[in-house]
Amino acid sequence: MTMPTTLDLAAQLALAWNSRQPIDARPESGPTSVEQAYAVQQAVWHELTHQSRPTAWKAGAPDRQTMATAAAVLPLRIVKSSLQRPAQFPAALLRRLGIEAEIAVCFGRDLPLRAEPYRHEEILAAIASVHVAMELVDTRLNDPEKAGPLWRLADSLVNGGLVLGEAIPNWRKLDFSGLTVRIHSNANCLVETLGRPPLDDLFFCLPWWIEHVCGARTGDIVTTGAWNGVHWVDMPAKVTVEFSGLDSVSAHIE
Repeated sequence: MTMPTTLDLAAQLALAWNSRQPIDARPESGPTSVEQAYAVQQAVWHELTHQSRPTAWKAGAPDRQTMATAAAVLPLRIVKSSLQRPAQFPAALLRRLGIEAEIAVCFGRDLPLRAEPYRHEEILAAIASVHVAMELVDTRLNDPEKAGPLWRLADSLVNGGLVLGEAIPNWRKLDFSGLTVRIHSNANCLVETLGRPPLDDLFFCLPWWIEHVCGARTGDIVTTGAWNGVHWVDMPAKVTVEFSGLDSVSAHIE
């Protein structure tokens, strides 16, 4: 069987993004390596945006021993939310809707790629702001679990969009451990958890991410991992992510 090329796979995913008709994907029909999955991901991003470089990513890892992964977020699918004005996101852009509670960071200055990894203190000094965020989860795959991890990586790690809240005041002085995190849909609480940041360190994946994207730039936004998993909801929906004592972020998906 002839294996599909990177361009073939990217064309399938780009069509699925635009048509909202999912791919009946299986591991044997998809990328054959992590490197090819990232190449497909990048090709799809360029095809859909015609821009030179992303400015927002999701990044994370299931545990500290597993290599982190990342995916760019399409610029037209990044929306902002405030206490006065929830974000508006068209349901027509999504095939499914999952919600994840996240914390995102925004860089205030460049960290150019270098041979020596950036130290924790250097990265913190380069971060301008920290935000409560909501990842909108969606997939271009008919069954992402059966498709396998390489298809999911190529499919932007099943990202559908990002809702960004306002900057958290005095974030450098905050203790992010032991936070109560809630996800609401249509005023119903779907989950409430008390826990620590993903991987017990909000910034654990950032040194790897900086190397992965060949250096951070001013204005780059990076989410740092889901706090209490993904929660699927029916559309239309009014959804909220709340970090007790910090902030909340809301979106109307309709």
